[in-house]
Amino acid sequence: MRGFLAVALMLAGMGFAAPTKAQEAERAALQALLSDGAGAVTVTPEFAQAVPEAQLDGLLETLAAQVGPVEEIDLQPSGAGELRSASHEVPVRIVLDDQGRIAGLRFGAPEPLVADLRAAVAGLEGLGAEVSWLVQRDGEVLAAQGAAHPLAVASAFKLGILSVLAREVRAGKTDWDRVLRIAEPHRSLPTGRLQDFPTDAPVTLHTAALLMIAESDNTATDLLLDLLGRETVAEELGIAPEALLSTREFFALKADPVAAQVWRDAEPEARPSIAAEAAILPPDVAAVNGPSVPGIEWYLPLETLCALIEPMADLPLLQLNPGPASGLAPAAYKGGSEPGVLNFTVALHGSEERLICAALTVNDPGPIDEIAASGAFRALLRRAMAQP
Repeated sequence: MRGFLAVALMLAGMGFAAPTKAQEAERAALQALLSDGAGAVTVTPEFAQAVPEAQLDGLLETLAAQVGPVEEIDLQPSGAGELRSASHEVPVRIVLDDQGRIAGLRFGAPEPLVADLRAAVAGLEGLGAEVSWLVQRDGEVLAAQGAAHPLAVASAFKLGILSVLAREVRAGKTDWDRVLRIAEPHRSLPTGRLQDFPTDAPVTLHTAALLMIAESDNTATDLLLDLLGRETVAEELGIAPEALLSTREFFALKADPVAAQVWRDAEPEARPSIAAEAAILPPDVAAVNGPSVPGIEWYLPLETLCALIEPMADLPLLQLNPGPASGLAPAAYKGGSEPGVLNFTVALHGSEERLICAALTVNDPGPIDEIAASGAFRALLRRAMAQP
């Protein structure tokens, strides 16, 4: 249920020196870190508290093992840029305070350097037990595997809710500034922030939709699902209404193996009442962090996700969190993850402003390496954008 997670240490807004001096100091700090480790640089007290020296050294060792020796550091005046080795490119951002101490540092997922789309696709194959991908441009499929086969996609199902909502706004049936009020049945578990809002707190449709997409807010999701109706959203997703769980129901069933088994064994028409009963009490937070439970999920093919996101590619709230497409181009993005489930779905414009949708789903009974998947997907996006 998490959105895209970068490898982030600490990032704080700081003032910058003159661009040329700042770039020189930032590059020198990165070179010292990469060559000699955390002991070779000075950091602010706040950074040291958030990221102890041993933790920083561990991250640098992991990075070196993943990408090999860094051969080039390319930084912009903002402190953002890339590290390049012979095999990978790594997004980086460093922030120094006015004393030259490291106040913020962020490494993105290492992106394999690949020659073409075929090589990028090859990098996806070993990410999990079941892997599907789809790259299409203006509706023409450039690369695909299992794109019509439904796999668990976690929070990516929220694209169906946004699609219905955006259509109703366009049709004049509702407005983005319409106010909804949070009720106890809407209150789900994080990710998000609305679960901490008081009962009857007013929330506009736009705010709820933005939080649902950019932060994968689950309470915002259930608030909008309640408004739009389960049958309408299920039809948009191409699934049966009884298969569409709210996020609160999802967590409740995952936390209760007995209820989950009863739900899976039940006739379709009995499932909604079983899920609703399980969700009467708030889900147990500690019980939902384990592996995904087969059947207790949202199962969608990548063809459906691309069909949903492409018409909304220019919707600003879909571009607020670009996920693994960050820095490549303005991108509409929604992903999803829980243990054993990962999805990235992106729509952006490539060469000659042709619309590209790229999507990846990984399902596995064990842990999924989200960092490796993010880097491989980013390489796929880059090659798709460059495709003649």
